[in-house]
Amino acid sequence: MGKTMAKPNAVKTVTILTHSYLNAYGQDYSRLFGGGLERYVDLLCRAIKELGLTPVVYQMTYYEAFDTVHEGVRVRGWPFEADKITEAFERMAESAEGLLIYASCIWHPIRYRPGSIGICHGINWDTPSIAAETKAAIARHINQALRQLDLVVSVDSHFQTYCRAVCEYEDPAVITLLPNPVDTTRFVPRRGGASLSAEGLRVLFPRRLSFERGLVTMMLSADELLSRYPALTVEFAGELIDGSMMAAAFYVWKEAHPHRDRIFHRTYTFETIREAYRQADIAVIPTLFSEGTSLSCLEAMSCGLPVVATNVGGLNDLIVNGVNGRLIPTSAEAVTAAVSELIEQPRLRRRLGAAARRAALAFDQARWLAEWKAIITAQLAKREAEKR
Repeated sequence: MGKTMAKPNAVKTVTILTHSYLNAYGQDYSRLFGGGLERYVDLLCRAIKELGLTPVVYQMTYYEAFDTVHEGVRVRGWPFEADKITEAFERMAESAEGLLIYASCIWHPIRYRPGSIGICHGINWDTPSIAAETKAAIARHINQALRQLDLVVSVDSHFQTYCRAVCEYEDPAVITLLPNPVDTTRFVPRRGGASLSAEGLRVLFPRRLSFERGLVTMMLSADELLSRYPALTVEFAGELIDGSMMAAAFYVWKEAHPHRDRIFHRTYTFETIREAYRQADIAVIPTLFSEGTSLSCLEAMSCGLPVVATNVGGLNDLIVNGVNGRLIPTSAEAVTAAVSELIEQPRLRRRLGAAARRAALAFDQARWLAEWKAIITAQLAKREAEKR
């Protein structure tokens, strides 16, 4: 399970508490799970290191406890029961050293350690399938979090607006807006720019293959698109949890599909995901609920791809319909119509892709790292001042 690290200096330690980081779903603790949260935590560890501090990650796991080192970062896995997430976070906090950053699950009624920071990666209860009573309880839990945490970093404006609408707190600055970043020097448009041909195009779904990320929506749209355009290919580029209902449905659909030779699925690493964007002509982000400022959307934009995104959560902060992409309702029919328009209008593809690249520059990773380092530095200074 890896080599354990000596106990770090608590004064210089920043411990990140999260429900997912290394691939605990598949018990492969040698790599990160390929989702946006995991990439965010990984980049946050980088910001902490650049400050000369020691990052430590505590995460939950469905299996046995583990204690390992990943790229110089100590990672501890804490077993938990699905209905006891709150208790798991509190147990992790009791053992943790230094400044604590709660990187997920702030909608649970957690008792936070004083002087800590929380992160909201987007509203994940924005679906009609969740009962009104549950949503009311979440509002109470968020209200408690705002009173206990010194600061909550929100990746999109929608959580900020939600809190202003349903919560009570004295200091508006308790919530700071810091959208997700993209490395615009690494995710760049391919040479030659967008193709002006309507033949041999590839549509990319660069998401974790899960229900809330719009997997079923994309499958239904792909049925029509593959039938309508004989030279089109569709790639699903993301993690799929083996043994899950979504995995079973996807594999059955793909294997039985009359156009299965034009459907591809590959799981990329953070280092290789650029290949998927460079081979694609159109990106689709068809989220149904639970979305912040999507890293996949930002990467596609930075690569100069025209993006079709649903009007959910933080996607509204990234895409202006008709200016730098297409912002659409959450239906397969809307996805099909928007993608068909882009296939049939190559100059529109090129114009929206170029505008997407320009918009992505505003979310450059260097700026994000600087802002996070400033947040951590200020919080540590505040803690030191309170000790005097």
